[in-house]
Amino acid sequence: MKNLIKASLLAAFVAAPLMADEEFGGIGVTIYQTREGVRVAEVIPGTPAAETKLQAGDVITAVDGVSLKGNDIEQSKSMLRGQVNKPLEITYTSEGESYTTVVRRAQITVKDLESAKVESWYNKAEFNAQELATYASATEGNNKQLVAVLQQGALVTTDKRVDASHLNGIYVERANEFAPKASKQLNKPATSALKGFTRKAVSFNLSAAGTAVITILNSDGAEVEKLRAENARPGFNTVRWNGENIPSGRYLVRIEHNGSVSGKNAVLK
Repeated sequence: MKNLIKASLLAAFVAAPLMADEEFGGIGVTIYQTREGVRVAEVIPGTPAAETKLQAGDVITAVDGVSLKGNDIEQSKSMLRGQVNKPLEITYTSEGESYTTVVRRAQITVKDLESAKVESWYNKAEFNAQELATYASATEGNNKQLVAVLQQGALVTTDKRVDASHLNGIYVERANEFAPKASKQLNKPATSALKGFTRKAVSFNLSAAGTAVITILNSDGAEVEKLRAENARPGFNTVRWNGENIPSGRYLVRIEHNGSVSGKNAVLK
């Protein structure tokens, strides 16, 4: 059973059979579907996901406020993937607590490392993982950074010896920014929730008193406005702003409050 699960993890990551090359906008996790969402099997080093508090074993339950419950794996992957450098809100559970974080997708390349070519390169079928990483680096252009090598969906660590079969190099073309700079604060459950978003005001609930910083981002991830509610009270709060000249469309409203960050997509009419 364990081997079957492992064999499915990379398929979940690349949306293709195990032996395939692919490029897509993603966050950098291997996943498999569960009843409540998708469980994270691996967080790939050097990817947007690695710059958050997301870790193996966590369950992603919603993307941009849309639940993953009841999805099949293809539906969940399509929701996690999308436009490179575009922010998305991820809700997940970790050790019994619920968290929300915002990440930006990066350009990810999955490149099959053909066993015959690997063996020919070293003239042996088994080798040290550091040697493997050197080989994988040489198989992709300089504009992409090798961040990991996977074997049947599992990360190959530098202290491991592996054979030459079912190998994939994972490369990332880094965006200007992945997670928000406040990512170190994302280990706390969200203490705020967006309740209203119009051209004149942003309304939200707080679980406790404290300053709230509201950042409005457009669909390309560019900051449109930053607002502050000094000494906001517990419960319902409203901050006024002038959005009359802002184009209609979908925006991400991020709220930082007492060391936690929440984010929610909202439509400006």
